[in-house]
Amino acid sequence: MRYYCNICKRDITKAEFLYSVKHFDRPLCRDHQELERRNQEEITKIEKVKTQIENESSELEFKNNFQSEEEIKEADSERDWKSTGKIIAKKLGRTILKGAKKAVRYSKKVVQTRKWKGKILSRMTKNQLKKLCFENKISPTKEITKDGEEFGEFYIEEKDLTKSELVSKLKNRLKLGTIISFAERSNISIKDVLQEIEKKRIERELKEMEDKLKRDGNNLLLKLTKEIIKFQPPREYKKELYYQDTLASVLRIKFPNTAIEITRGSTRPDIVVNGVAIEIKGPTYHRDLKTIADKCLRYTQNFPQGLICVLFNVNITNQLYKEWCRGMKKNFPDVLILRK
Repeated sequence: MRYYCNICKRDITKAEFLYSVKHFDRPLCRDHQELERRNQEEITKIEKVKTQIENESSELEFKNNFQSEEEIKEADSERDWKSTGKIIAKKLGRTILKGAKKAVRYSKKVVQTRKWKGKILSRMTKNQLKKLCFENKISPTKEITKDGEEFGEFYIEEKDLTKSELVSKLKNRLKLGTIISFAERSNISIKDVLQEIEKKRIERELKEMEDKLKRDGNNLLLKLTKEIIKFQPPREYKKELYYQDTLASVLRIKFPNTAIEITRGSTRPDIVVNGVAIEIKGPTYHRDLKTIADKCLRYTQNFPQGLICVLFNVNITNQLYKEWCRGMKKNFPDVLILRK
């Protein structure tokens, strides 16, 4: 078979033919292959120059849309930041940081919960601890393997756990709510522990609210909440009016506009501070909690700046209070509940 150049028609070898077809899509002799190669290089250079000119013109057009150099720099940085690699890195970093913070919070919560469990269980007698074990189907004994000296055999003997061992076992096996419920039914004094638990809950909600209020730019509700948390009544009163007067007098020191029972529409909250309503209950019983939901429905319409419910001397079971708090948070997420 004869092979020849497509331009000059000179004969070429089979190797030249195959090479030329592969690289130039047509059969060429060595001289015309060199010419074709140079042409392709020049075309490539021209294409690069065209691309560069187009990029510079588009960039110039983009920058012309901004008036100042600072805006141009911001726009450039924004365009750079939106590159795929940086976006992925940013999201990945946030996810890792968020996960690490969540793990730290969870570990702290577990440690704190175990402390509360131990504090409550240590106040129970050994018989009460055994009763708690019986209610939750936990064995109050431990198995000990012994060596029989007479027959040279091993046997298992059950032995009662000591009080500290029972506390440790129940602390690992039971939930905090179960322990609190049993303590309340057994008339064990755990009011200080419940106050500490409530304080932690308020601090957590306060931090969430603080982040939200910082974004919204409203600091009044945050300042009020902090002052109410600091407030401690001199003693337990039997009437709500005394709690109201005492708290109002303390708030007037930092909030001179504090007023008592301002009427708006059909509502008349116990204390009003610059448009924020404060509803007080104390001593707080089950019947008092029932009225708060109704007031939340009406107060939030007439006092949109915020509503704080302060509960003094709560006399209900912890389980009932937790269920009530969950319901309030679900239906009235913007209402802050403070237990004193």
